[in-house]
Amino acid sequence: MSHCCPTAIEIDGLWKQFRKGGADGLLWEAAVRGARRLLSLDAGQTDTYWALRDVSLRVPRGEAVGVIGPNGAGKSTMLKVLSRVLRPDRGRVRVNGRLSGLIEVGAGFHGDLSGRENIYVNGAILGMRRAEIHRKFDRIVEFAGIGDFLDMPVKRYSSGMYVRLGFSIAAHMEPDVLLVDEVLSVGDVSFKAKCMDAMRRFLRRGTSVLFVSHNLAQIKRFCDRVVLLDHGRVRLEGTADAAIAEYSRLVTDLEDANPQGLENSHLGGRVARDGPAQITAVRILKHDGTPARTFVSGEPVRLEIDYEIDPATDGLVDPNFALAVHMFGAGLFYQFESRRDGLRPGRCEGAGTVAVSFPKLSLGEGVYQVSVALADEKGLPEHDWHDRAYRISVVADGATDGPVHQPRQWEIVQRRDTGTKASSPAVSRESSAQTIGAET
Repeated sequence: MSHCCPTAIEIDGLWKQFRKGGADGLLWEAAVRGARRLLSLDAGQTDTYWALRDVSLRVPRGEAVGVIGPNGAGKSTMLKVLSRVLRPDRGRVRVNGRLSGLIEVGAGFHGDLSGRENIYVNGAILGMRRAEIHRKFDRIVEFAGIGDFLDMPVKRYSSGMYVRLGFSIAAHMEPDVLLVDEVLSVGDVSFKAKCMDAMRRFLRRGTSVLFVSHNLAQIKRFCDRVVLLDHGRVRLEGTADAAIAEYSRLVTDLEDANPQGLENSHLGGRVARDGPAQITAVRILKHDGTPARTFVSGEPVRLEIDYEIDPATDGLVDPNFALAVHMFGAGLFYQFESRRDGLRPGRCEGAGTVAVSFPKLSLGEGVYQVSVALADEKGLPEHDWHDRAYRISVVADGATDGPVHQPRQWEIVQRRDTGTKASSPAVSRESSAQTIGAET
C-alpha cells in the first residue's frame, strides 16, 4: 500500500445538493417537473435540498472513524461522494491511495451474471487487474463462503450473500482507504465478526476505515473517532462516548418536538394497533417515586404502565405486558413479559395501572431504549406497542465497566505465602471494610 501521505481522506467544505422527486438531467424527470410547475403543483415548495452542508474532515492513515446520525443526515451521501459515485457541488474531496468500499448491497453486481463472473467484473470496477483477481480468487470465495453458489446468477442471492461477496471482494483489494456503510447490518453473526476482524487487520496495516453504522455499540468498540451528522452538517466530532451522548440528546430533542413522528425508524416511536386496549402513559421512576431519565447502575428502578380498555368491549382476560430494552443504536439487550413472570390480573375493564420493579438495575453505563407493549393473554395480538419510545441514561457506579452490571463476590481461596485457606470469604462491599467485592 502507498504511504506517501500521512492523511488518507481530506474533505474541505463539502456541499451536495439533490433535486426533490428524481435524478437531475433525465428527460422524463425534467418533463414531470415542468408539468408540475405549469399546474402549480409545486407552489410553495423548494425544488432542491442540501444533503451535505459545509462538511470538513481529516482522516489520518490507520485510523477508524465512525459516522453516525439519524436517517437522512447525509452519511451515505458523504461516502458516495468519496467513492466518486456522486460529484460534490461545492468543496474539495481527496482520497490519498487505493480506495475500496461497500456502500450499497449489490453495488457493481450484474444480476444475470454468476458469482464467479461478478468477482471479475466487480474487482475490475474497484481497480484490480485480472491477474490480481485471478491470484486472489480462491481466497475471495473462501472468505465469502459462497462456494456452493458460485456459478448461480447473483439475482438469486439473498441480501446476506450479496454482502458477503461484496465485502470479500472489497477486502481483498488491499485498500489504503476502506468505506463501509450500514450494509454490514445484513448477514449472519459469524460473518459480521469475520468482517470486523478483517477491518482490524486493515487498521494494523495502515488502512484507514470510514465506518457508517446505526450500531453504536459496534462504533464504540471499533472507532478511534466519531463524526455525528445532523441535517447534512457536522454536529460534533470527537470521542465515541461524546458523539453517542450528543446523538442521544439529539434524538431526545426530536422525540420531545415530535413524539408521534418517529414510527418505523431506528429512533423508535409509538406503533399503535387497532384493538380494544391502549397504553396511555409510561413512567420510569427512581426508588422515591420521582420520574427520571438518568440512573446509576445497581440502584432500584420502577416502571409503571397506565392502560385503558375500551368499555364497549367485554374487557381483556389476563392482558400481557411486555418490556424490552435495547442499547441505544444497537440490538435487543433483553426482553420479558408479565405472563411469563406469573402475573395473572384476571378480567380487566376500563383504566388501570401495572408496575414492574427492579431491585437493582443490572444495566451498565450507556444509553438505552425501552419498549412497552400490551397484548392478549397469549402475547398476540399486540393491541398497543411503544417501540423504543422511552430513553434512559445509566451512569456507572465506579466499580463496573461495560453494558452489564453483574453481581459478583470475591474471596481469598488460598494464600501462597502461607499455604493456608482464608478464614472466611469476603462479604459485600457495603457491610465490611474487608470487602473486595461488589454486588448490584
